[in-house]
Amino acid sequence: MTNEAMQTTLQKLRIAVVGAGGIGSMLVPMLVRSLHDGDMVRKLGGVRITLFDSDCVESRNTLFQGFVKDDIGRKKVHSLKRALSCFENDLLEIVAIAEDVRNPIDMGDQDMVVVCVDSSQARSAVHASKSKWADLRCSGDGFIALDDSVEEGTRSELTGQQEPASCQLDGAIETGNLQMGFAAAAAWGAQWAIQSLREMAGEENAKTPRPGSSSITFGTLGFLPLAGGRQDD
Repeated sequence: MTNEAMQTTLQKLRIAVVGAGGIGSMLVPMLVRSLHDGDMVRKLGGVRITLFDSDCVESRNTLFQGFVKDDIGRKKVHSLKRALSCFENDLLEIVAIAEDVRNPIDMGDQDMVVVCVDSSQARSAVHASKSKWADLRCSGDGFIALDDSVEEGTRSELTGQQEPASCQLDGAIETGNLQMGFAAAAAWGAQWAIQSLREMAGEENAKTPRPGSSSITFGTLGFLPLAGGRQDD
């Protein structure tokens, strides 16, 4: 182990990504590539990204998620780690846990969490944690993005009990009418994570994107109310 590795092992900043489907499988590669080198990750003392998802890759996933045919049958988190392992170094570690998050304790201690799974249990668990968090949802070409700055009543209203649903509209995969809201949600989440890390590193002019809803076709649909009635500049 190098001196740099010894210095970072006990103090790496901990990021959890909950869900490795449409949104998560797009977001994780963006984060890994952005954080495997550079001044910011050094300021942070290194980063450990932990992936949570119990699902295996299915054939249909290769049409719109970050997997290839050889991944079919493997755990999604293991496939992602394998594909991105070339970026791991003393400053960046990727941990794959093929389990779902249902309670805050399932995640362990994390500094930041990004929810990329359509599960009200996972969302509620993350919202109840002490971590800085973002929560991404998508349907068709649109998405909604929340974070811990959103007013609590709005969080609760948007996080009720509901059945899990696909990122794609009914029949979209069969007809080839694939919708890209999941990719837009992943880009928002990656931007939020990088800017949040810049804030943690003490960098000036860091600014996270405003929580709200958007459509690729129709643009910004609206912003969500923030806690304390405050407004973003």
